[in-house]
Amino acid sequence: MKRALVLLTEQYADWELSYVAAELSMSHSFKIDTVSLEEPTVTSIGQIKTIIDYTIEQISEPYDALIVIGGNNWPSIESEQLVQLIKSSLDKGIVVGAICGAVDFLARNSLLSGFKHTGNDLNTWTTDDKFKQYTNSIDFVNEDSVIDKNLVTANGSSAVDFAFNVIQALGLLDEREAEKNKYFYKSGYVAYKLKYGEIG
Repeated sequence: MKRALVLLTEQYADWELSYVAAELSMSHSFKIDTVSLEEPTVTSIGQIKTIIDYTIEQISEPYDALIVIGGNNWPSIESEQLVQLIKSSLDKGIVVGAICGAVDFLARNSLLSGFKHTGNDLNTWTTDDKFKQYTNSIDFVNEDSVIDKNLVTANGSSAVDFAFNVIQALGLLDEREAEKNKYFYKSGYVAYKLKYGEIG
């Protein structure tokens, strides 16, 4: 059984977690462990309380994916441990997924260098002094979610695209099947049936 670490912060965006966690679980290939910066319990924007499996400093076993979920607190989060966890994962070829404010964290810490990527607001990244370490705006792609090598990024409105791009990056679905699944969740059953026929 492979292992996915899902990093959640206080005030995390629960809707950004829902699709990717469900798809990883339903693949029957992944065990999901939740990780926080230091809190034993975190509460989502929707007031869902989550008991955390590990803090960052407790991670010891190997893992096959690192998923970093957005939320309201990312503008104030500074964590060298998290920087090193993400950098090490990218360097080792482990699939890293980041969505919404989590991508802002990667941009602030020069972790998007060498990757095509997307995010919430390129203008902020290129004008705000907090993002002075972000130097590869040429690699920004104006799409909802982007896969490049082992990095998946998405803006905050794109939980479905993010989920299936992570699943695709992990080799659990090919591009065609991933696109079909995105269409189902974004357009609904009726539209899917008209385009693709019956499910299954």
